[in-house]
Amino acid sequence: MSSIVNWEYYDSLHNNCESDEFPKLEALAEQKVREVIGKPNWDAITPQTYGYDVLKDCICNVIDKMISDANSGRGKGLSSVSNDGYSETYAIKDEADLRNEMASNIRAWLSGTGLVRAY
Repeated sequence: MSSIVNWEYYDSLHNNCESDEFPKLEALAEQKVREVIGKPNWDAITPQTYGYDVLKDCICNVIDKMISDANSGRGKGLSSVSNDGYSETYAIKDEADLRNEMASNIRAWLSGTGLVRAY
C-alpha cells in the first residue's frame, strides 16, 4: 500500500514539518500505527474502510507528536529541565515509556473506528 497521508493533506491541517521531512515522518508514523492495529487488519485497510479518514488524521497526529517529543527531550532520560526560572518535568523518562504512551494515544485516536481494539 502506498502512503495513506500525502503532503497536501497533512499541510492543510497541520504545519509542523517541512515537505522534505514529511515522507520519512509519514512512513515512521504509519509504522507506529500499523504496530498498534496489527498487520492482518492493516493489510485489509482500503480508502473505503470505515474510519479511513480518522486513520489519516491519526497518522497526522502521530507525526505531530513525534516532532513534539523530539523537540522537548521526552524519552531521552531527562526527568526535568530548568532554564532561567522556567522548568519542565517529564514523567516519561525512556523510550519504552514513550512507545507505550504513543500506542495508548493511537488507540484513543482510533477509538470507535473498529480499526483497533480501542477503549
